[in-house]
Amino acid sequence: MSKNCDVIDSSDVTYIIENPWDVSEYEWNLQDKSDLEGTHLFILNKLKIASNGGFSRMWKTSDQKPIAILGCLKIGDKEFETFFIASKHMQDHTLKISFEMRDMLREQSVNFKGYTCYLYSISNHPNQMKWFKFLGFINKPERDTGLNRYFEYVSPIK
Repeated sequence: MSKNCDVIDSSDVTYIIENPWDVSEYEWNLQDKSDLEGTHLFILNKLKIASNGGFSRMWKTSDQKPIAILGCLKIGDKEFETFFIASKHMQDHTLKISFEMRDMLREQSVNFKGYTCYLYSISNHPNQMKWFKFLGFINKPERDTGLNRYFEYVSPIK
């Protein structure tokens, strides 16, 4: 069982970075142990930015081990950037968290009508495209850069 948490602290980020899900390990280049502190500071900065007009959520196991963090940062007029990083526990909670993320994005889209939320992903997971589509993101290949695929979630205006 997992639960959604509103408070994310430095130790939660450290745990995820030191115990990454294989998809996050590749996506965040966590194989390079020499820059884990830089990644840690980068994520903490993103969370700080998200607290000013955006939102962030974390999921934990029943024994309080961090599973995943989702952050959404306001970066412009009606424009958000999102990030996601997960620990090794994501493997056991993927389905439940995916449904909760989809529901959360739909709920938040009511508060941000007409907004665009985007992300770039370098994941090479075979189900990447299906997962982002399930969450409500659409790949825009014309905005892809190199290995980075661009995905966009547009909140309905209604």
